[in-house]
Amino acid sequence: MRYNVSQLLKGHVGETRHYQLQNDIADLDPAIHPLTDLNGAVDMIRTNEGILVRANLYSTIELTCSRCLGAFAFPTRFQIEEEFHPTIDILSGAHLPQAQDTDTATLIDAQHTLDLTEIVRQDLTLALPLAPVCRNNCQGLCPVCGKNRNQEVCDHHDDDVDPRFAKLQALLDESKSHD
Repeated sequence: MRYNVSQLLKGHVGETRHYQLQNDIADLDPAIHPLTDLNGAVDMIRTNEGILVRANLYSTIELTCSRCLGAFAFPTRFQIEEEFHPTIDILSGAHLPQAQDTDTATLIDAQHTLDLTEIVRQDLTLALPLAPVCRNNCQGLCPVCGKNRNQEVCDHHDDDVDPRFAKLQALLDESKSHD
């Protein structure tokens, strides 16, 4: 996901380049398990500060269901809109000053190469759900025996009270009987 942008940096503000991206992202992050390549459209627009990158990307990622712990395929789409800044002036070759709060992932290197890898990793991670669920009606695991309730029936009921909370349940039942 590296692009030589030297010609675009020499261009006028507003000049645009369009790319179709198809990359294997198996090594992008050990926590991300892609089932398909990353695909999408990338637009690079010359700004007075550097290059604005806009991308619409999609892939299918293998996730683990937070209820039943089963693996499932999760199709995801996400967008990138980030401005990248050169570190070297394209015409003079002089080093350009950078703001202290500049993210190093958004810098164009000395060879005028723009690398989308870290920004893609960050935005893809943000596009994934915090508590993924394989399907809306996933019944999860039985808290008593651990069986997957989507695949097996167990004899345990959700209304079984943990013995440590039996006194609290008795108080709750008593308050319901007075209503």
